[in-house]
Amino acid sequence: MPKKQQYTPMMQHYLKLKEENQDSILFYRLGDFYEMFFEDAKTASRELDLVLTGRSAGVEEKVPMCGIPFHAAQAYIQRLIKKGYKVAICEQLSDPSQSKGLVDRDIIKIVTPGTYMEETSESKASNYLAAIHMNGYEVCVLYCELSTGELRSQKLERSLVRLQKALLEMNVSEIVVDSTMDKRWKAAFEELDRFLISTHKKSPLEPDDEKLLTENDESMRETLGLLMGYLKKTQKQHIDHFFQIEKMDQDHILQMDYDTKQHLELTESRSNAAKAISLWEFMDRTQSAMGARLLKQWIVAPLIEQGPIEQRQDAIEQLMDDFMLREQLKDHLGFIYDMERLASRIAYGNASPRDIIQLVASLEHAAPILEMAGRLEAYPQFQSVPTCQSLYETIQGAIVDEPPLTLKEGGVFRAGYSEELDEVKKIADEGQNYIIALEQKERERTEVRSLKIGYNRVFGYYIEVRNGNLERIKPEFGYVAKQTLANATRFITQELKEEEEKILHAQERKVKLEMELFQQLLATIKANLFDLHTCAHALATVDVLVALAELAGKEGYVRPRFNASHRVEVLEGKHPILDARMSAYISNDWIMDEQEHIELITGPNMGGKSTYMRQNALLVIMAQMGSFIPARSANLPLFDRIFTRIGASDDLLTGKSTFMMEMMEANAALQYATADSLIIFDEIGRGTATYDGMAIAQAMLEYIDAALQAKTLFSTHYHELTNLEEEHATMKNVHVDVQEKKGEIEFRYRIVKGKADKSYGINVARLAKLPKVVLERASSLLKGFESQDNTSGYQPNLFIMDEVKPEKSKLIQKLQTIDVDELTPREALACLYELKKLQEEIEE
Repeated sequence: MPKKQQYTPMMQHYLKLKEENQDSILFYRLGDFYEMFFEDAKTASRELDLVLTGRSAGVEEKVPMCGIPFHAAQAYIQRLIKKGYKVAICEQLSDPSQSKGLVDRDIIKIVTPGTYMEETSESKASNYLAAIHMNGYEVCVLYCELSTGELRSQKLERSLVRLQKALLEMNVSEIVVDSTMDKRWKAAFEELDRFLISTHKKSPLEPDDEKLLTENDESMRETLGLLMGYLKKTQKQHIDHFFQIEKMDQDHILQMDYDTKQHLELTESRSNAAKAISLWEFMDRTQSAMGARLLKQWIVAPLIEQGPIEQRQDAIEQLMDDFMLREQLKDHLGFIYDMERLASRIAYGNASPRDIIQLVASLEHAAPILEMAGRLEAYPQFQSVPTCQSLYETIQGAIVDEPPLTLKEGGVFRAGYSEELDEVKKIADEGQNYIIALEQKERERTEVRSLKIGYNRVFGYYIEVRNGNLERIKPEFGYVAKQTLANATRFITQELKEEEEKILHAQERKVKLEMELFQQLLATIKANLFDLHTCAHALATVDVLVALAELAGKEGYVRPRFNASHRVEVLEGKHPILDARMSAYISNDWIMDEQEHIELITGPNMGGKSTYMRQNALLVIMAQMGSFIPARSANLPLFDRIFTRIGASDDLLTGKSTFMMEMMEANAALQYATADSLIIFDEIGRGTATYDGMAIAQAMLEYIDAALQAKTLFSTHYHELTNLEEEHATMKNVHVDVQEKKGEIEFRYRIVKGKADKSYGINVARLAKLPKVVLERASSLLKGFESQDNTSGYQPNLFIMDEVKPEKSKLIQKLQTIDVDELTPREALACLYELKKLQEEIEE
């Protein structure tokens, strides 16, 4: 690349900015376009499907270039952000028409995956940026949601795996780490390829940000300093709309690790089926985006204290009983926009006039919602939530019904909002009326009916006359030619220039005044930011309660009860999603008395073992988040943790086999489960040799029974383990009910007491249409295994001709004797009938 001084001044400035922001794609504003050059241009053209061209830049060869219209930039930026890029926005800071030399330009913002805020759509998903700080023995993580002002903190043991899972669990899109972080850890994050890794130098915490800390914690102070320093660098302003850091208190929620939430598909389905949905998607009957986000939080962090759970249940029950109240709340909630993000955009300074309109509409319905919600006996606090009605009265008459997207052309405020603005508008409007009248006067004076007065930014106002009428323009008219076009000439007059100055001055004053008024309006709203967020959270809570009442009423759910005696009694429980999707879903009881720790589940694959276990885990989660559940009745203990190991999966990225993943997930339960935990183990030990797997499974069961005493659902194909029931009164056998007739099996999907008499594996293989010769050989081998005589005799290859039944040999021999090329059509048809008859004889 040639030296900078060989380039034009503009390109030298571009290269200077690019050198300072090497990790970002630089959008460089030139007129009505954002242009990209050199490698950025190549990257953008590839990722955005843009045409790659070249630009003269003072050197012999043109430099690579591509560009996008500035008004369409948002869509292009969003595409790049979703692909994991950063975008530095360089704007023109001075008016090109008034700049004598190079237009003043600088970067006004760096948009990153973790700081991107959608300006129009209401997303139900959260977008977290995580700042990470490590000391000698622990990791401090601070999660930031810039669009809502949310800050959440978490302390973790100094474990790379634990940190990776925490970041994945929060669906973080970008992490900020100190430049001194261990390179091995950074490499491990890069291998995950799930979020962007940004490096920033340690920054001291500014005094204004001290108020965000809720405790004197030096590690948290350094993490917050890292976060705020990075945001100031990328956003080019101090972020002052954050709320105090909320500690992610694991002691008051039902704990589930990342793997458990994935196995149970709480917020994201792992299935590739078109209609597959997560529990959150199924339960979501909310009316607002902020309600949907709160519902997700309730699902992934259920409660463990009976009082708060029953508070939610009481409100849901009242809403179910009071149909009119529920319907009225739903009607008003339908008008609520995403107030959390609206308030934050306003505080951040990137709000549009349409955001104000949405906030006005939301506040109009906030008061009646909270007034009706105040009738919920379980939530007396709704009666004291600020409704922000004084703010509503201040802003509700400010903006026109259909405001423009930006302030650049004016026309944002209603008449009567500002006397000064009304006066300036009047002058501008009179100027426009004068132009219309002048156009008519000039048509009559020149007798040119097609004459028109137009405007552009370069020449201002002009009179346009087509070439065929130019002879009508006399010198005494005072027309001065300004621009010649192919079919017309544009003129100016002294009168037109004098009026233009008045009109443009009034228009400029109008736009400037509207911008000032809009900033004053934002400042007024910003002063009420805390009340707005308090109101928004209350509205989101009402939205979730109404949604859960709607779900329970529609699906016929019941209110679960809780006990302190470790007794489980769910009668006719159902899987919430499958019950809604299937016309005749089979319900099942889940009953374990106080002394029963382990339920051993046996039976064939496809019989419903895994579904039964998942179902019970989901019922616990729904119950402890305060929801009603699909069952005839339910009485449950309060669980503190849920551990699962369901399904077979390799972790190819880190080179872990199915068995290794199985052991690691099982180890989490064995290490951290308590007597108040729920453990779901699906066929532990199947990933290794039979006797190894059986030994490990039995050892785990004995350890859980003796040391943990957690409620455990343990499915297995090791039928020898069912004998443990005879030795341990705390273990009991159940199995999936199957009926066998003439070698065919019928799945009844019912869990019944006792152990399965066999696994029916060959029957299931038959349902899968395996070749008959394989099924027959498998049956023969099974009889040998069952009679303990499975090692005698030579076992030949299954598929050599000598092992095929004699009847089958006749068919094959007949085929081998046929000379297909010599057969007439009639002979071929007769041969086909003969072969068909032979096949039918064999099948009999």
